[in-house]
Amino acid sequence: MKFCFKTIEEMTGYEAFCVERLRSEVFVSEQKITLPEIDDEDFHAIHVFSLNDGKDNALATCRIFKDENGDWYLGRVVVSKDARGMHLGSKMINVVHEYLKEKNVNRIYCHAQMTAKPFYDCLGYQVKGDIFDEGGVEHVLMYKDL
Repeated sequence: MKFCFKTIEEMTGYEAFCVERLRSEVFVSEQKITLPEIDDEDFHAIHVFSLNDGKDNALATCRIFKDENGDWYLGRVVVSKDARGMHLGSKMINVVHEYLKEKNVNRIYCHAQMTAKPFYDCLGYQVKGDIFDEGGVEHVLMYKDL
């Protein structure tokens, strides 16, 4: 499975459409999250994604970006319904970890939905702080030392 790492400027319109369609299907339609799906982080994030063989659907995607303090964040982690159970999420996150290590990044953070916390636990993430609400969904700040 190949994962592409591209900024929004590097993505084709087709790739950006496939990534956004998947994020909207899961976060808006499936999970009913009411926060805007597209935000300003998308402008400077590195989008990580894998498309199907026909290149007309994203199978998995996430984004990584630096916050205003220079800390790296992982977000918008999603796998299409059709590809769940194939471990694409963990494969993608492990590829992200390797990518960041090559860039001498020592730690990455994420806002993990509580339902996804076990997924991040298995990938070696640690909880930092208390549960908080984000878009009507309980989250917890988690980090991983790379």
